[in-house]
Amino acid sequence: MKLFESCRIGSLELKNRIIMAPISCNFNEEGFVTDRMVRFFEERARGGVGLITIGDGIVDTPVGNNVKDCLAIDDDKYIQPLKGLAKAVHAHGAKIILQLSHAGRRAGRVSASGFLDVTRGKIPVAPSAIPHPVTGQVVPKELTSEEIVGIIRDFGKAARRVIDAGFDGVGLQCAHMYLCGQFLSPWANQRTDAYGGNFERRIKFVLEVIARIRQETGTGYPLVVRMNGEEPAGGNSLGDIREIARRFQQEGVDAIHVSVGFGAATKDPNFIPSIAPMRLPSGCTVHLSENIKRAVSIPVIAVNKILGNIYDAENLIQKGKADLIALGRPLIADPNLPIKASRGQVKDIRPCIYCCQGCIKKVLEKNAPLACSINPEAGFESEKQVVLPAVEKRKVLVVGGGPAGMQAALTAAMRGHHVTLIEKDNRLGGQLNLASQPPGKQDIIPFISYLINQIEKSTVTVVKGRALTAEWLDAAKFDVVIIATGSTAAIPVIPGINSRRVITGREVLRGFDVNGFKVAIIGGGQVGCEVAEFLAERGKEITVIERLPTIANEMPHINRVSLELALERLKVCILTQTKVLSIDDESLTVDRMGKIENILADEIVIAVGAQPANDGIDDMLKNRVPDVFRVGDQVKAQGILEAIRDGYLVASRI
Repeated sequence: MKLFESCRIGSLELKNRIIMAPISCNFNEEGFVTDRMVRFFEERARGGVGLITIGDGIVDTPVGNNVKDCLAIDDDKYIQPLKGLAKAVHAHGAKIILQLSHAGRRAGRVSASGFLDVTRGKIPVAPSAIPHPVTGQVVPKELTSEEIVGIIRDFGKAARRVIDAGFDGVGLQCAHMYLCGQFLSPWANQRTDAYGGNFERRIKFVLEVIARIRQETGTGYPLVVRMNGEEPAGGNSLGDIREIARRFQQEGVDAIHVSVGFGAATKDPNFIPSIAPMRLPSGCTVHLSENIKRAVSIPVIAVNKILGNIYDAENLIQKGKADLIALGRPLIADPNLPIKASRGQVKDIRPCIYCCQGCIKKVLEKNAPLACSINPEAGFESEKQVVLPAVEKRKVLVVGGGPAGMQAALTAAMRGHHVTLIEKDNRLGGQLNLASQPPGKQDIIPFISYLINQIEKSTVTVVKGRALTAEWLDAAKFDVVIIATGSTAAIPVIPGINSRRVITGREVLRGFDVNGFKVAIIGGGQVGCEVAEFLAERGKEITVIERLPTIANEMPHINRVSLELALERLKVCILTQTKVLSIDDESLTVDRMGKIENILADEIVIAVGAQPANDGIDDMLKNRVPDVFRVGDQVKAQGILEAIRDGYLVASRI
């Protein structure tokens, strides 16, 4: 495959054409590289990637920070720990570059407490006093000409530190409406001096940054610029973007990494966000790299949900739409993706489901360290060393074949235990089978297939279509039982809730017929909103009733916005701050912000959350099994990230 042929970026030779895209991970401490960060990227280098891009190295902290715990490169004190990171990556034959960055106005996120956490209380800076177009952003301070010159100097000094740290090249973040991208775009830059206005003045800042970097590094040191391939209405046109790319090549840039967006989704259905959500198709931004490739002769890197499967990436390169591919989330999900793909072990690649829960919501919305919904080791690479072969091989029974149960079974079997997995349904997957049913959730299906494939390849004995019985337990004599029987739909206490017209959202996704035309959904969380879209696409008139001021709060913002757009397109009625008081034969009585109203409904769907399933197993296990554990929703109704992590941790400690 051409994907695994060597290639060059300037003077830098790579062993293949797979790049790890720059990601924010919140693994840093006070700007310094940590052991946790080293182990995370070392694991990706060990997995066979050709080049790792570390992002973002902030050239002016804290005012230029992109996340709360960012990587700093604005002082020599950060060089020594960076050397350790470069050495760890090089030990596995991968190359490494550090992307220099300044967040500009993007840094101005106000936390729930009303504090500017990212900038440590400082007002962010920008070309113009225009806030980043995301809720909760403050108006930035417009940079003076003298301050601009100082920031250009900061980029140059940072580039010199990258060389001193032993990195193989330097990157420059001009995408996602970071500071460099803000200067480039008329959408963000409304200055009237030498650094704003027409095209030549808007590009001046970035060209001077590139020149200053080259002054520090020389012309032979690889330089990769990341830029947007598309901007919203009022920004640079596709023709302008091609011209920007040409000018970058003229100034000595060695490769262009084509991205899009500005770090958050907006209610613009025609603009692709920088982190493509689950419902967007694979390769949704390939046309943007193709546009830039027509303008330059240097290598072009494509990114942003490139990978539906490895053959999509190969096809992209074969057709000349890009020269290399950058993967972020897929390499978080499976660091060994390159090695597995090169060996033809495609079914063994753990496929990213693009849920954005651990890699985006945790980092950008919760200011927490990165994790992964489907890879329990992501961000915890050091802990892998404690998942050792079991000293005592035990007979382990896992009850429930959902994500927590399958992960527990796989981990226990990997450690050498004798594992049996029992599932009362005739298929494995548990709640994942329902979660994959709503529109835009198709990325979950390959992950279900992956888990089942791994179970079938393992030593796990699988029993499907059978409920657990005391007689079977007595005959088998298990040493350990892991209960992973999941959750059931929570049913609120409302007069009339037992009406035959009332079903749960899970029953809808399971295939129960919804015959009525007018459907009211009680609960506007993720499940309620996804069921609303599911039914609206089938021609139903939907009203969603939610007690809170907003809907789908548990979803990452980037996925929630795309769902909200779909509900608007389908004309779903959303009633927030509304409480259901009672249900009768034809309607629901609700309290809507203090006003009592009646809502006509032929059928009613309950989607107010979940509760651990009452499986009745405890009494059955009493005095029969020495050790019993519960995992996933059996501990607490929660998401896939927590479920899989639970299964992994419990099985690793048996």
